[in-house]
Amino acid sequence: MAPSYKDRGLIPHPMRYRRSCLPNSRNEVAFDTRPGIERPMLFGINLRASGDATPYWELVERAAALEVEPTIHALDYPPHITLAKYADADPQELQAVVTDLSAMRPLKISFDRIGAFDSGSLILWASPKPHEGLLDLHNQVHTRIDPGRCKPPYRPDNWTPHCSIALRVADHHREAANRMRAADFTPFVLTFDVVDCVSSPPIAVIAERALTG
Repeated sequence: MAPSYKDRGLIPHPMRYRRSCLPNSRNEVAFDTRPGIERPMLFGINLRASGDATPYWELVERAAALEVEPTIHALDYPPHITLAKYADADPQELQAVVTDLSAMRPLKISFDRIGAFDSGSLILWASPKPHEGLLDLHNQVHTRIDPGRCKPPYRPDNWTPHCSIALRVADHHREAANRMRAADFTPFVLTFDVVDCVSSPPIAVIAERALTG
């Protein structure tokens, strides 16, 4: 029965993603380019897809037409599923977790619908079908770092796996976004084969490793 959702030696990655962003109440990244706004630092552990992701980017293009401004392309960051997010973390601790997780195998994950978070700003995301390997990877993170330190939406038993396609739908496009969610959806599969740890904003990859199991 499908589950339900309720090489060593890391080298720090030099890549930087220089976009202004602000965490909202769902702990998602929502863009805010207003000057003079203090943006608290967050740390995350992500599962990334490094290969062809054409169906995902096509979905992003459709969703971007509903936004205040395109947010996902602006991140300049690959399709990903966030496994954990922290207000405070030791980068070396995160790197150690990434190293441990790299022993796991890449995951082929199917997406079969569009979901949404709505806590003022409407966020759209591609919803993965239940996947044992994804749940295991998530659990592995939280056995290594106390889940009480994690932002609540990413803790075990409270996590909704998702791959964001739009981080700020314009208010006047809410009805169009709901129609997009209700429309027929063509499932697609992405291979997630990289795990990384990042700080943000702006997004900066601290370390990354390929899944080699």
